[in-house]
Amino acid sequence: MKLICCFIGVLLLAGCSKKVRSIDFTEDRDFRIVNVFNELKYEELKKKLPEGVAPGKEAPEPYVAYSYLSLKPDDTYTFLLGNQFMYGTYTVINSNEVVLKSEEFGEMPLKILDEQRNAVQILGDFKKFKSDFMVELNGSTTYYLNLKTDFKKLGKENDIRSVRFNKWRFKPTHKESDAEIKERLISNFTYIAAYMRVYLYGDFDKIYTQGIHSPFHHAKNGLVLLEWSYVPYFWKHMFYDEKDAERAHKMLKRAFILTKSPEYIDNWLAYNERCIQKLMETIENME
Repeated sequence: MKLICCFIGVLLLAGCSKKVRSIDFTEDRDFRIVNVFNELKYEELKKKLPEGVAPGKEAPEPYVAYSYLSLKPDDTYTFLLGNQFMYGTYTVINSNEVVLKSEEFGEMPLKILDEQRNAVQILGDFKKFKSDFMVELNGSTTYYLNLKTDFKKLGKENDIRSVRFNKWRFKPTHKESDAEIKERLISNFTYIAAYMRVYLYGDFDKIYTQGIHSPFHHAKNGLVLLEWSYVPYFWKHMFYDEKDAERAHKMLKRAFILTKSPEYIDNWLAYNERCIQKLMETIENME
């Protein structure tokens, strides 16, 4: 009898006395981040338009297509919101809280508030984690996040949500040598190639190129290296400073001259992926 009473108490505390949570955080591990609300926006919408803050409500912003919380079976995680990346280990507590731990950002408890049609809403204080899509008002760093479970599972060879494919996101703390810049370029291009393979081999209606930080225009007939002034800020930002980014761009210009185009394939994703592979080979062999 005591055991039954304790179990009921836990359900009441979790706000789930009438139903068992259908999203199991020990099983459903890949989530799209589909909406972010600061406290002010959340409260305003809740009063005027309650459905506007429902767990399944998606934002129109492009980050929705490629932002995620990916919980791995070995208790590690990766988290990407727009252009800010985080990784570490996690713990699930009583099925209603997930605690993310990171060397850079410390512990971040995420409370599970509500659930609706394969979507869940969480609440957390993101003190150090700064993303373009988290608008901070009056010093508040608390945000509501909507997550959906409709992210496709990825094989290890193309798991662009793993740390292995995202090392280029870790901004250097010092000016880099030519060898280090080459390594950073190759890491970035390895990610881009895998991103394309995910969409090439997966059952997707279209590719979301906003998820690629690239210095190229990706055309049907191959890659076009953008002029320096047109290279996206977020690609330049992965280097120590703009001078290092410009050195990387000049390195790429040279690599383009040295690289022979692969045989054409009438599939722009497959051909772009092959062009990137050829370019990486050139960069690896450059002196």
